Amino acid sequence: MARTYLRKEGQASYTASTQSRIMLSRNYHIKYLLCKLTINHTNATAVLKSDGFANLINAIQIVANGNKTIKHIDAKKLTYNALYSNGKAMENTIVTTDGAKTSTIYFTVDFSRRGMVRPEDTIENSSLYTTFDMMIDWANAGAVGTGVTINNATLEVSSNQLVGYARNAGERIAHNVETQLTEEITSSTTEYQINLPVKKVYQSLLISANVDGNRSNAVINGIKLKSGTTIFMEWKADDIRVDNIDRHKIITNSDANGLFLLDLVGRGRNSDALDTRGEFNTLELVLDVTKQTGTNTVTVYSDVFDVESSVEVKKA
Repeated sequence: MARTYLRKEGQASYTASTQSRIMLSRNYHIKYLLCKLTINHTNATAVLKSDGFANLINAIQIVANGNKTIKHIDAKKLTYNALYSNGKAMENTIVTTDGAKTSTIYFTVDFSRRGMVRPEDTIENSSLYTTFDMMIDWANAGAVGTGVTINNATLEVSSNQLVGYARNAGERIAHNVETQLTEEITSSTTEYQINLPVKKVYQSLLISANVDGNRSNAVINGIKLKSGTTIFMEWKADDIRVDNIDRHKIITNSDANGLFLLDLVGRGRNSDALDTRGEFNTLELVLDVTKQTGTNTVTVYSDVFDVESSVEVKKA
């Protein structure tokens, strides 16, 4: 029988364009990390970008043994995880009125993936590692918006762990790996192709379209996911976004602006995931895009079910 432990892991202080490190505990199976970002700031006619203070963290990396990267993702994606799981972001306090203010945002780093029939398939056994670290890449204040001066900020990290939990005998160790890539759109085209790595098991792709750092519905018109002549998905972008809003019960439609989720495990079963380890030698994401005035970027977030060859509990 397993018990839940809620533990404080550590905290990191903001310094623009630097990297901080939090050494995570290595005792039990970690379901997720709860992160609270507190920002003390001074506003002077503040105008925040779409994702506001989440832009203050360019990347969060979870690295085991110094060389195994389980997560390499920005804080924005981690806030989107709650949006598509619960229909809204976690509890946030965002203040844009003039003067010295304090804002807070919450997000989680999930190891046991949300919405799965067996979320503990990817629970992270930190006791297997000699080091287990969170690396935080801080942005500068300009990433947040205009009219905002960041006085200081602190990221506090806590963990939700299972004590006494064990995987099934003979079950291979698996991880919920999250990564991202960003490309700039410099011209309109109906066939903008992004080549994705193969030999992976894809659970979902989340695509974010931005103009000058603000999410926009106008950049992407259509989305196709294929391998050579095999087409897995081909829908208009607006249809995908509207379907996402319906299926994931998003409360405020505008929260999904510029976001398009290709959910490959909608039934919550890893057996439905797109497995490119066998017959598929390529994986192409093809976008129909219209270049808008300003800097246009597309970010592709990948959620991958990474299965190791080793097992955690050997059969008797």
